[in-house]
Amino acid sequence: MVKAQESTVPIADSTSAELSKAGEWKQLIDYGQQTIANGTDFPGLRLRVAFAWFITGNYKAALAEYNNVLQKDAYNQTARYYAYYCAQFLNNDLQASYNAKYWDKESLKKEDISPFGLIDMGFETGGKFVSNRWRGNGFYSRFGLTNRLGWRLQLEQSVLYFKQNIYNRIGFGPHSDRYKLADDQSEYFAKLSYALNQRLTVLGSYHYLNTKYNSAAYHSNLWMAGIKYAGTAVDLQGDVNFGNIINQPLIQYNAKLTYYPLGNLNLYTISRLSDKHLKNVDHFIYNQAIGFKLAKNTWLESGLTFGNQEDYIDTDGLYVYNSVDNTKLKFNETAFFQMSNNAQLRLIYTYEKKTDAYFPMNYNQNSITLGFLWKF
Repeated sequence: MVKAQESTVPIADSTSAELSKAGEWKQLIDYGQQTIANGTDFPGLRLRVAFAWFITGNYKAALAEYNNVLQKDAYNQTARYYAYYCAQFLNNDLQASYNAKYWDKESLKKEDISPFGLIDMGFETGGKFVSNRWRGNGFYSRFGLTNRLGWRLQLEQSVLYFKQNIYNRIGFGPHSDRYKLADDQSEYFAKLSYALNQRLTVLGSYHYLNTKYNSAAYHSNLWMAGIKYAGTAVDLQGDVNFGNIINQPLIQYNAKLTYYPLGNLNLYTISRLSDKHLKNVDHFIYNQAIGFKLAKNTWLESGLTFGNQEDYIDTDGLYVYNSVDNTKLKFNETAFFQMSNNAQLRLIYTYEKKTDAYFPMNYNQNSITLGFLWKF
């Protein structure tokens, strides 16, 4: 069996080399997959098939081939180099960093990459506009930094601020008095991600909220622990949020699946199911998003969230939806504009169907958020 495979290696080597030299990427992929399926498998063939996937834009499939090579030779510089850029093109900075750990000194110096430093910096700010006379328009802002703390460890931090005026009344009819309460909230968020290997990442986050409302101050502490698996066509994540929010214990279990049908960010879907236990009641919340490349340097992402979103926690603990009024349905549309290799502009529209906390009525809320991200 071994001798039979050895006799076919030179033929597969020369054929795949000719296809690569001619730029026949589709034929090379088909030939390589069939050859491997027939039992002829060696690093040179895998590397050529991986490059064919890379050059045609299927970074997930390319990563799978490079990973196969790296399982046998962790320091294969060609595989590490292209695996780094596959991860970068999939917006996975930690996986890219994990591969850079194995680069030689010359490559690290050439690409100006070090184990410690800033990855990105960004902010977002916007307004929330309501169709309820008993609610003022809301204001939201966030500033964030992401740091590399070694080749396998990444730290994300954000400070957030939210404010909205809540109007209420004493008495009824023409003699009632209208008064104003301010829902004023300052927050700090930190998330650590540690790459166990090429596919598995351990996640942990902490979110502190200082809420001032109706002459009272509340301190909330929320934690998250989870694990993420990066597959060939899909990424899977399971995590749990837990802690207390405004003197109420909360626990939320989440399962998320991200699917890349083309192996890149030209088309992707994100499905997330959450089971939130709050006030001795279980609430199931489902979020579905789809994103695609609309034009050169422009992407759109649409999302829809169903379920009772009182104190709902999203995005690995970054966003906590604990406004006075609950959201029952949410739709959002995000436009990403890649202004340069370093700069990205985001414009987000969000529609929410909300329920008034004090009166038996529903109302609509429309939000516009502008964001900017700078990658170092």
